[in-house]
Amino acid sequence: MRISRFSARALRLACVTAALAAAAGGAQALDKSGLIFIAADNTPAAPVNSAPGMPGRADPDRGASADMSADKAKQAVEDGAITTKIKTKLLTTKDLKSTGIHVKTKNGTVDVGGTVPSQQQRDLALDTIRSVEGVTSVNDNLKVSSR
Repeated sequence: MRISRFSARALRLACVTAALAAAAGGAQALDKSGLIFIAADNTPAAPVNSAPGMPGRADPDRGASADMSADKAKQAVEDGAITTKIKTKLLTTKDLKSTGIHVKTKNGTVDVGGTVPSQQQRDLALDTIRSVEGVTSVNDNLKVSSR
């Protein structure tokens, strides 16, 4: 049996929607027109245990840690975007053999490793990396190997 492209896309969309609803604690329903409705679980949470040292104890700093987690997540996304931009720019740079170059980014600092065939290639790769927006510094671990 062959599924049309539209049907396969609709099926994928329905699966993703169902997974998101399940992760959020909601339920979904499909009406006769094919629209998906998502119902959130609005039941109140169980009371927090207020005994000192017990799990679930309400801490005044708990909200701050959620903000810190959000900041960490945002930074991870930004670092991933920088790494993607670097890899794309390395691949599209004319006369640069970038297949042996490895890139990792953390807080805007880029760690570059791997091998390149010549010193000119190394310099070109480093200049390309430094030109990407968001890069604050580069830790150069590139090796020149004529192999």
